[in-house]
Amino acid sequence: TPPTAPTVASTTQPTCDVPTGTIVFTAQAGVEYSINNGTSYQAGATFAGLAPGTYILRVRSIADNTCSTPAGATVTINAVPTPPTAPTVASTTQPTCAVPTGTIVFTAQAGVEYSINNGTTYQAGATFAGLAPGSYTLRVRSIADNTCSTPAGATVTINAVPTPPT
Repeated sequence: TPPTAPTVASTTQPTCDVPTGTIVFTAQAGVEYSINNGTSYQAGATFAGLAPGTYILRVRSIADNTCSTPAGATVTINAVPTPPTAPTVASTTQPTCAVPTGTIVFTAQAGVEYSINNGTTYQAGATFAGLAPGSYTLRVRSIADNTCSTPAGATVTINAVPTPPT
């Protein structure tokens, strides 16, 4: 009797951090697993490190390797996500005697979150107000894949508060 048609227990798609995918078959007793329509088989149900593409799943009996069964559908590993464009500054407001903090406004991008501390924390809005004097490292990350982030080409400096006249 041929094995039961294989099913997928899980599929992990590529991210910017891990640019390969993983397919895990639902385990069956007495079979070997293939993701290339039976060209090669392995004992384990997990296939990791997969390049983007379409995979044809198949299982075959260990007792009789002429008995094999394909899955009802193929599994697709998607392309690696594209990181966002490097952030740029739309405007910087330096401290004054009246307002002793600065503001950095990013040029808006769709589908990203913004950070001024090199990705330690992110926010949805492109404006960072109430900033103390210092250097800020700008970074954006994708909302769809938070492992995809891109730093700015340079830091932004908020100057010291001006000294009032004597």
